[in-house]
Amino acid sequence: MRTVLIGSDFMYNGNGNLIPIEINTNTGFDNDNSRVESVDDSINLSPLLQFITDNGFTKIEYIGAIHQFYQKLSQSVDIECNMNYVTEALTIPNVEDSETTLIIRSAYDTTAIVDDTYCANKINFLNLIKDSTFGSEFAYKDISNNLVNSITTILDNGNHPNFILKAVTSHYDKNVYPKLFKVNNQSELDVILQQVDSNYFLMPYYYNPNKLENNHIQVVRSLNLLFPPNLESIQIGQYHKICNEEIDSNASYDTETFEYIGNRSRYSTTIVSDWTPKLEDTDSVEMADGSFKTALDLQIGDDVKTIDIPNPFQVDNTDERANYRISYSDLVSGITYSTNKVLNKVRVNRKAYIVTITFADGSTWNDVGDSNYLTERNGEIRFLNTLELVAGDYLLLIDTSNNEFIKKEVSSTIRTSQYLNGWVLTVERTHLFLTKNSVDNTSSYVSIEHNVGGYCSCDNYYSFTCNQCNGTCGKGERCDAYAYTSYGYNGNGYCNYC
Repeated sequence: MRTVLIGSDFMYNGNGNLIPIEINTNTGFDNDNSRVESVDDSINLSPLLQFITDNGFTKIEYIGAIHQFYQKLSQSVDIECNMNYVTEALTIPNVEDSETTLIIRSAYDTTAIVDDTYCANKINFLNLIKDSTFGSEFAYKDISNNLVNSITTILDNGNHPNFILKAVTSHYDKNVYPKLFKVNNQSELDVILQQVDSNYFLMPYYYNPNKLENNHIQVVRSLNLLFPPNLESIQIGQYHKICNEEIDSNASYDTETFEYIGNRSRYSTTIVSDWTPKLEDTDSVEMADGSFKTALDLQIGDDVKTIDIPNPFQVDNTDERANYRISYSDLVSGITYSTNKVLNKVRVNRKAYIVTITFADGSTWNDVGDSNYLTERNGEIRFLNTLELVAGDYLLLIDTSNNEFIKKEVSSTIRTSQYLNGWVLTVERTHLFLTKNSVDNTSSYVSIEHNVGGYCSCDNYYSFTCNQCNGTCGKGERCDAYAYTSYGYNGNGYCNYC
């Protein structure tokens, strides 16, 4: 029996009702930092297992890439299970069908009607459900390039976006789309309707302040198995996926186009934020005079203490994974201390990995999963991400009471996921700073942490000038050209290489 696994996405409207916004094959399963529920709570195979028993299947062939689903399914049955790993392919492997074989496909199949008609084209799906109680109003261009507009309601989402311009198909420029808007009346709606074309359509952006998760927008993803002959459905999972960043408490909009100016990852789960907090509020940074400030108290213009690592092989110091290819003795004998000025400090609130490092001496160290520490591995001094640390690596610490180095051998690491309020820092001339987390604030030891490029606020909206970066890194390029992992081509943005 051939079946297809569909991912359906819903958003909560102002009344708390779930409104379907799209369906997909080749659907993914979000990671711990983008999902509220655990894997076990997200996947419920009981109805599917009963279906397998009732139909007497003796073999299961899975075609797709949802490892969590396949692993749980294969461990829950005592019949043969095979995974045919397929991600972006337009054609799928030919698996022989029979009455005793259950074929579950989540990979996209260009020859299948459900995939090619309703998953590949969001307008077809919205037209399919438009007359139901859960259908949406929307506007699009038909094959004759005529505007088809059913929008009669302007939602009151407070200061948050109330319309979204989305791509008709699944392949589009995520650096620009989806676009978000806030309009108050029909004349303003008419302005944004001008952006609708054959590739992009407009629909309401649904928002409910009572359905936030830690101040983050939630989208409900439901995983359903459709089976013949009438495409009946078996739900095999459901969870809440969240936007990377919290909602914008000070959302602003272009006065002429009414487009949202800000980090779109606050309102769209398809936009991945490039920034995870480097420092939590209570983490401490060593200042130039040897004192400490918490990340919360650190100010733009402060001078922090830093180090200059011997670099005989001219390794790129901006590389977060820089391997200096020098020995520990070369490091200790050649290192010098200097200072560094804080140029910018930006608040980030998102779900992120926390790594607890247990050392061979039984002590522990905690930090954000995106932290990159100076370490020794296989006799070479290099930066390693905390998520990459393995037993036998050495974390290099400095005793601030006497500026002496100490090596701490890693025994094991544990990764968890939790919401973090923290900071991304931009510093003047190098990317290293000396820090310790709140648990270890009584200790005199600090780690040597790498701070990736930094954040630049493009405050001068109409000239696109990256004011914080200009004159410091010497770039001064347009934000839309130089910092395209930004908030948008015409708003605040990141200057990644400053």
